[in-house]
Amino acid sequence: MGLRQEKKAEQRRAILATAIALFCKRGYEQTRVQDIVARLRISEATFFNYFPTKEALIQEFALEQLEFSIATVTAELEHHDSSIPDRIRKIMLGWARSWDADPEFYTLVATRSRMLSGPQTDLLREKSMRLYDMYEELFSEGQRRGEIRSDKVALHLAEMLEGMLIKIAENWMFGWWKDRTEPLEERFMNAVNVFLDGCAPARRDASRSPRANSAIKSKAKRVKRPVHKN
Repeated sequence: MGLRQEKKAEQRRAILATAIALFCKRGYEQTRVQDIVARLRISEATFFNYFPTKEALIQEFALEQLEFSIATVTAELEHHDSSIPDRIRKIMLGWARSWDADPEFYTLVATRSRMLSGPQTDLLREKSMRLYDMYEELFSEGQRRGEIRSDKVALHLAEMLEGMLIKIAENWMFGWWKDRTEPLEERFMNAVNVFLDGCAPARRDASRSPRANSAIKSKAKRVKRPVHKN
Protein backbone atom coordinates (compact mmCIF):
# COMPACT_ATOMS: atom_id res chain seq x y z
CA MET A 1 0.00 0.00 0.00
CA GLY A 2 1.40 3.38 -1.05
CA LEU A 3 1.63 6.48 1.13
CA ARG A 4 -1.47 8.01 -0.46
CA GLN A 5 -3.53 4.89 0.14
CA GLU A 6 -2.30 4.71 3.74
CA LYS A 7 -3.39 8.29 4.38
CA LYS A 8 -6.81 7.61 2.88
CA ALA A 9 -7.22 4.49 5.01
CA GLU A 10 -6.15 6.46 8.09
CA GLN A 11 -8.69 9.20 7.32
CA ARG A 12 -11.44 6.62 6.85
CA ARG A 13 -10.63 5.02 10.20
CA ALA A 14 -10.61 8.43 11.88
CA ILE A 15 -14.03 9.33 10.49
CA LEU A 16 -15.49 6.01 11.60
CA ALA A 17 -13.94 6.14 15.08
CA THR A 18 -15.12 9.71 15.64
CA ALA A 19 -18.63 8.92 14.44
CA ILE A 20 -18.92 5.83 16.65
CA ALA A 21 -17.72 7.81 19.69
CA LEU A 22 -20.36 10.46 19.03
CA PHE A 23 -23.10 7.87 18.43
CA CYS A 24 -22.30 6.25 21.78
CA LYS A 25 -22.20 9.59 23.62
CA ARG A 26 -25.08 11.50 22.02
CA GLY A 27 -27.09 8.84 20.24
CA TYR A 28 -27.35 8.06 16.54
CA GLU A 29 -30.30 10.30 15.75
CA GLN A 30 -28.85 13.23 17.70
CA THR A 31 -25.51 13.08 15.86
CA ARG A 32 -25.31 14.94 12.56
CA VAL A 33 -22.71 14.68 9.82
CA GLN A 34 -21.86 18.30 10.67
CA ASP A 35 -20.96 17.21 14.21
CA ILE A 36 -18.60 14.54 12.91
CA VAL A 37 -16.77 16.81 10.46
CA ALA A 38 -16.53 19.60 13.04
CA ARG A 39 -14.83 17.23 15.50
CA LEU A 40 -12.37 16.13 12.80
CA ARG A 41 -11.94 19.59 11.25
CA ILE A 42 -12.66 18.31 7.77
CA SER A 43 -15.21 19.41 5.18
CA GLU A 44 -18.52 17.65 4.50
CA ALA A 45 -17.25 17.00 0.98
CA THR A 46 -14.34 15.05 2.48
CA PHE A 47 -16.73 13.06 4.65
CA PHE A 48 -18.91 12.13 1.69
CA ASN A 49 -15.86 11.03 -0.29
CA TYR A 50 -15.54 8.20 2.23
CA PHE A 51 -19.11 7.56 3.35
CA PRO A 52 -22.15 8.34 1.18
CA THR A 53 -24.51 8.55 4.17
CA LYS A 54 -24.51 8.49 7.97
CA GLU A 55 -26.09 5.03 7.70
CA ALA A 56 -23.00 3.81 5.86
CA LEU A 57 -21.00 4.33 9.06
CA ILE A 58 -23.12 1.71 10.83
CA GLN A 59 -22.62 -0.72 7.96
CA GLU A 60 -18.88 -0.13 8.14
CA PHE A 61 -18.82 -0.75 11.89
CA ALA A 62 -20.82 -3.98 11.45
CA LEU A 63 -18.27 -5.15 8.89
CA GLU A 64 -15.44 -4.34 11.28
CA GLN A 65 -17.14 -6.39 13.98
CA LEU A 66 -17.44 -9.37 11.66
CA GLU A 67 -13.80 -8.98 10.61
CA PHE A 68 -12.80 -8.90 14.28
CA SER A 69 -14.83 -12.07 14.90
CA ILE A 70 -13.14 -13.75 11.92
CA ALA A 71 -9.71 -12.79 13.28
CA THR A 72 -10.69 -14.13 16.72
CA VAL A 73 -11.84 -17.48 15.34
CA THR A 74 -8.75 -17.69 13.10
CA ALA A 75 -6.55 -17.32 16.18
CA GLU A 76 -8.50 -20.02 18.02
CA LEU A 77 -8.18 -22.39 15.05
CA GLU A 78 -4.41 -22.18 15.57
CA HIS A 79 -4.49 -22.89 19.33
CA HIS A 80 -4.45 -26.66 19.17
CA ASP A 81 -3.39 -26.97 22.81
CA SER A 82 -6.94 -26.14 23.98
CA SER A 83 -10.02 -28.27 23.48
CA ILE A 84 -12.59 -27.23 20.89
CA PRO A 85 -15.37 -26.78 23.50
CA ASP A 86 -13.08 -24.47 25.51
CA ARG A 87 -12.19 -22.47 22.42
CA ILE A 88 -15.85 -22.08 21.47
CA ARG A 89 -16.67 -20.90 25.00
CA LYS A 90 -13.86 -18.33 24.80
CA ILE A 91 -15.12 -16.95 21.48
CA MET A 92 -18.71 -16.68 22.65
CA LEU A 93 -17.69 -15.14 25.97
CA GLY A 94 -15.81 -12.38 24.16
CA TRP A 95 -18.79 -11.66 21.92
CA ALA A 96 -21.20 -11.47 24.86
CA ARG A 97 -18.95 -9.18 26.90
CA SER A 98 -18.48 -6.73 24.04
CA TRP A 99 -22.26 -6.42 23.61
CA ASP A 100 -22.80 -6.16 27.37
CA ALA A 101 -20.48 -3.14 27.41
CA ASP A 102 -22.94 -0.99 25.42
CA PRO A 103 -26.32 -2.66 24.82
CA GLU A 104 -28.01 0.39 23.29
CA PHE A 105 -25.30 0.96 20.71
CA TYR A 106 -25.04 -2.69 19.67
CA THR A 107 -28.82 -2.86 19.39
CA LEU A 108 -28.61 0.08 17.01
CA VAL A 109 -25.88 -1.60 14.96
CA ALA A 110 -27.69 -4.95 14.81
CA THR A 111 -30.98 -3.31 13.82
CA ARG A 112 -29.72 -0.93 11.17
CA SER A 113 -27.09 -3.19 9.60
CA ARG A 114 -29.15 -6.40 9.90
CA MET A 115 -25.94 -8.13 10.92
CA LEU A 116 -27.86 -10.75 12.91
CA SER A 117 -30.81 -11.43 10.62
CA GLY A 118 -32.68 -10.20 7.58
CA PRO A 119 -31.36 -9.14 4.16
CA GLN A 120 -27.74 -8.01 4.29
CA THR A 121 -25.42 -6.18 1.92
CA ASP A 122 -23.33 -8.47 -0.27
CA LEU A 123 -20.15 -7.71 1.67
CA LEU A 124 -21.81 -8.26 5.04
CA ARG A 125 -23.22 -11.58 3.85
CA GLU A 126 -19.81 -12.60 2.51
CA LYS A 127 -18.21 -11.96 5.91
CA SER A 128 -21.04 -13.77 7.71
CA MET A 129 -20.64 -16.83 5.49
CA ARG A 130 -16.88 -16.81 6.07
CA LEU A 131 -17.54 -16.90 9.80
CA TYR A 132 -19.88 -19.88 9.35
CA ASP A 133 -17.14 -21.69 7.42
CA MET A 134 -14.72 -21.10 10.27
CA TYR A 135 -17.16 -22.35 12.88
CA GLU A 136 -17.54 -25.44 10.72
CA GLU A 137 -13.74 -25.87 10.79
CA LEU A 138 -13.81 -25.71 14.59
CA PHE A 139 -16.48 -28.39 14.88
CA SER A 140 -14.72 -30.55 12.26
CA GLU A 141 -11.49 -30.38 14.26
CA GLY A 142 -13.42 -31.26 17.39
CA GLN A 143 -14.84 -34.32 15.64
CA ARG A 144 -11.38 -35.42 14.53
CA ARG A 145 -10.09 -35.02 18.08
CA GLY A 146 -12.99 -36.98 19.54
CA GLU A 147 -14.28 -33.94 21.46
CA ILE A 148 -17.43 -33.38 19.38
CA ARG A 149 -19.97 -36.01 18.38
CA SER A 150 -19.34 -37.24 14.85
CA ASP A 151 -22.88 -38.32 13.95
CA LYS A 152 -23.85 -34.75 12.98
CA VAL A 153 -22.63 -32.60 10.11
CA ALA A 154 -20.14 -30.00 11.38
CA LEU A 155 -21.78 -27.20 9.39
CA HIS A 156 -25.15 -28.07 10.90
CA LEU A 157 -23.67 -27.80 14.39
CA ALA A 158 -22.24 -24.39 13.50
CA GLU A 159 -25.64 -23.29 12.22
CA MET A 160 -27.38 -24.52 15.39
CA LEU A 161 -24.95 -22.64 17.63
CA GLU A 162 -25.15 -19.41 15.65
CA GLY A 163 -28.93 -19.55 15.33
CA MET A 164 -29.40 -20.19 19.03
CA LEU A 165 -27.18 -17.29 20.05
CA ILE A 166 -28.71 -14.89 17.53
CA LYS A 167 -32.15 -15.58 18.97
CA ILE A 168 -30.91 -15.07 22.52
CA ALA A 169 -29.22 -11.80 21.50
CA GLU A 170 -32.42 -10.57 19.82
CA ASN A 171 -34.54 -11.41 22.86
CA TRP A 172 -32.05 -9.64 25.10
CA MET A 173 -31.75 -6.55 22.88
CA PHE A 174 -35.46 -5.98 22.43
CA GLY A 175 -36.56 -6.82 25.96
CA TRP A 176 -38.50 -9.97 25.09
CA TRP A 177 -38.26 -11.15 28.72
CA LYS A 178 -39.02 -7.65 30.08
CA ASP A 179 -35.82 -7.74 32.12
CA ARG A 180 -32.66 -6.49 30.49
CA THR A 181 -30.68 -6.19 33.69
CA GLU A 182 -29.44 -9.76 33.38
CA PRO A 183 -26.09 -9.72 31.51
CA LEU A 184 -26.07 -11.18 28.00
CA GLU A 185 -22.97 -13.10 29.08
CA GLU A 186 -25.02 -15.16 31.54
CA ARG A 187 -27.69 -16.02 28.98
CA PHE A 188 -25.13 -16.79 26.29
CA MET A 189 -22.93 -19.01 28.39
CA ASN A 190 -25.85 -20.96 29.85
CA ALA A 191 -26.96 -21.76 26.31
CA VAL A 192 -23.44 -22.49 25.08
CA ASN A 193 -22.74 -24.92 27.91
CA VAL A 194 -26.00 -26.80 27.38
CA PHE A 195 -25.35 -26.94 23.63
CA LEU A 196 -21.77 -28.19 24.04
CA ASP A 197 -22.94 -30.84 26.50
CA GLY A 198 -25.21 -32.08 23.74
CA CYS A 199 -22.31 -32.02 21.27
CA ALA A 200 -20.13 -34.24 23.46
CA PRO A 201 -19.52 -37.73 22.04
CA ALA A 202 -21.09 -40.69 23.83
CA ARG A 203 -18.53 -42.14 26.25
CA ARG A 204 -18.41 -45.73 27.42
CA ASP A 205 -17.25 -46.52 30.92
CA ALA A 206 -13.83 -47.96 30.14
CA SER A 207 -13.24 -48.83 33.81
CA ARG A 208 -15.63 -51.78 33.67
CA SER A 209 -14.32 -55.09 32.47
CA PRO A 210 -16.28 -57.13 29.88
CA ARG A 211 -17.26 -59.54 32.67
CA ALA A 212 -18.60 -56.70 34.82
CA ASN A 213 -20.60 -55.34 31.92
CA SER A 214 -22.03 -58.81 31.28
CA ALA A 215 -23.10 -59.09 34.91
CA ILE A 216 -24.80 -55.71 34.78
CA LYS A 217 -26.73 -56.72 31.67
CA SER A 218 -27.83 -59.99 33.30
CA LYS A 219 -29.00 -58.13 36.38
CA ALA A 220 -30.93 -55.69 34.21
CA LYS A 221 -32.80 -58.57 32.61
CA ARG A 222 -33.90 -59.86 36.02
CA VAL A 223 -35.33 -56.53 37.12
CA LYS A 224 -39.12 -56.61 37.09
CA ARG A 225 -40.55 -53.62 35.26
CA PRO A 226 -43.80 -52.13 36.53
CA VAL A 227 -46.97 -53.15 34.74
CA HIS A 228 -49.04 -50.18 33.63
CA LYS A 229 -52.76 -50.79 33.99
CA ASN A 230 -55.17 -49.11 31.62
